[in-house]
Amino acid sequence: MNEQMQEAEYALINALGTIVAAIGATPDLTIPDNLKDGLGITGNALQATGSALDANISDGLDAIGGGTQAFGNSLVIYGSIAQCSDEENLRAIIIGNSLQALGGSLSLHSGLISAERNRAVALSVIGNLLQIAGNSLQAVSTIFQLNQTVDDKKSGQINATGSWVQAVGASLSFLAALDQVDSGEG
Repeated sequence: MNEQMQEAEYALINALGTIVAAIGATPDLTIPDNLKDGLGITGNALQATGSALDANISDGLDAIGGGTQAFGNSLVIYGSIAQCSDEENLRAIIIGNSLQALGGSLSLHSGLISAERNRAVALSVIGNLLQIAGNSLQAVSTIFQLNQTVDDKKSGQINATGSWVQAVGASLSFLAALDQVDSGEG
């Protein structure tokens, strides 16, 4: 299998994971809380898988960024299931979302320095920026929750917004990878 096809498949896994997690993070859906939690864990597991697989076939900052994102997703999962205090779990989720944003920032570099100016590069840059923004919003919402700065409803709305922004970004990144497969570029 060629590398462009692998990148597209791994980007699809990541995009599906962000969408699954976003559904789980949406407060107004009438889904039982335990199912929402399961969607969040499953979505982050898919994201970690897609990012780790992509890091494995990438090099330079893209590889480091993908690995950092995968580690961040793993910390979010840990914070969701660990038998620790609420404060410790929230701190793990904050760090996990922040690491995902950092990893996205590292992966953004290759699109910004690319000599090519085409749709795939544009979609990749915009997709990465949206994922960074979404992860940052999720980290901020969890900081608000930890510090009880805003009520849980407001924090949940900020988290859901960040989750859906990240999902849109991951979907654009998938389209960028798919565009490269269609054009035969790498």
